[in-house]
Amino acid sequence: MKTAENIYQFENLYNFRDIGGFKTKDGCYVKTGILFRSDELSRLSQKDVESFHQINIKSICDLRTLQEQQSKVSRIQTGNEIQLLNVSIHDKSREFTHLEFFKFLVSKSNTIDFEKIMKEMYDHMAFGCYKEINEVITFLSNPKNLPALIHCTGGKDRTGFISALIQLLVGVPYETVINEYLLSNQLIAKRMKKVETFIRWMSLFQVSSERVKPILEVRRDYFEEVYNKIIEQYGDIENYLRLACKVPQSNLENLKQLLIE
Repeated sequence: MKTAENIYQFENLYNFRDIGGFKTKDGCYVKTGILFRSDELSRLSQKDVESFHQINIKSICDLRTLQEQQSKVSRIQTGNEIQLLNVSIHDKSREFTHLEFFKFLVSKSNTIDFEKIMKEMYDHMAFGCYKEINEVITFLSNPKNLPALIHCTGGKDRTGFISALIQLLVGVPYETVINEYLLSNQLIAKRMKKVETFIRWMSLFQVSSERVKPILEVRRDYFEEVYNKIIEQYGDIENYLRLACKVPQSNLENLKQLLIE
């Protein structure tokens, strides 16, 4: 499980944490202070901004779509000191504008299957985003870009998926990775309760709390279903990244060397 020193305290950032600190299957450790993950950065207080800069992050990998970036503008300035890599991964749970979402919920609230939407999204991430995964992994394998932060909007699905791939690549045991992936539910519970209330209002309370729950949390089977497909097709995560995502072996080796102590 995540140790206390790997969880950073922010006022308005709920899902920020270090990807490292875990023991690998061969007895090594994943370095801390190299790779971080979080939710989006638009709500940071001034104190949060100062705390962020103290971590000395050199790069930010933003996995959000252009629409998400424009509607929730980051409070962290990028440019000379912090470089930005935008790699847009489409999130089906957040693809609607408020008006479109309202129309969608009202017209389809009795038939919409939120769990199916989430599983399709994970399948798309694993088997429809090879180019995007390649960009992120290749970028992070360059020591000039580290320490780095990976984030999306909630920091649970897209960020959770990429973070899990990296942890599995460097040899963190599967159950440890899953527990770390599921930690998002605990860290963003309060924020997701607000989102749930908003969605229920938008649907004129036609959608129950239970019905909407699948898009507000991470679930073991979301990740496990695509993971099992990856292993069935490629044998392990390294082969998947090399053969499906076309990440050069040299970059994979670099990333492993940078992350393992």
